[in-house]
Amino acid sequence: MMRVLLNRTTAAAAGLALVLTMGLASPGCGGGEPGVIPVSGRITYKGEPVTIGDVYFSPSGSSTRGAQGKLDSNGNYALGTFSAQDGAYVGTYKVTVVSRGPDKPIPAKMIGKVLEEDMQGTGEPLIPQKYFNAETSGLSAEVSTDKTNTFDFDLTD
Repeated sequence: MMRVLLNRTTAAAAGLALVLTMGLASPGCGGGEPGVIPVSGRITYKGEPVTIGDVYFSPSGSSTRGAQGKLDSNGNYALGTFSAQDGAYVGTYKVTVVSRGPDKPIPAKMIGKVLEEDMQGTGEPLIPQKYFNAETSGLSAEVSTDKTNTFDFDLTD
């Protein structure tokens, strides 16, 4: 009797998991937010692609949510607001680019005292640090419904 109950419970749980999974994966379910439109571009530094890092779009004086994207091996990015590459809201943004080399290793005398997470973002900057901050980057973009929202930035010293 106990075995039958466990099998029924297991089958019911598996069925529920399958229904939930299919619902989340179905087109139109859990998709992009209304008003979020595709935004992409390319980041270069002195004409060469920036291949490591992230691009951030921070709203300029509005209640719009920010968006971010990862750089690929060609310096390309696609922004995401709620999920990877779902786009950004219409609006004006200040843009930052953060690109660092590999994180520094934990010094031997600090092993056990410092968490690996504490060392994240400690790599040497691969671009000038002024681009890491929205107030000093000098980069901006205006996302609009009446144009292609491709924003390429060539960073300099």
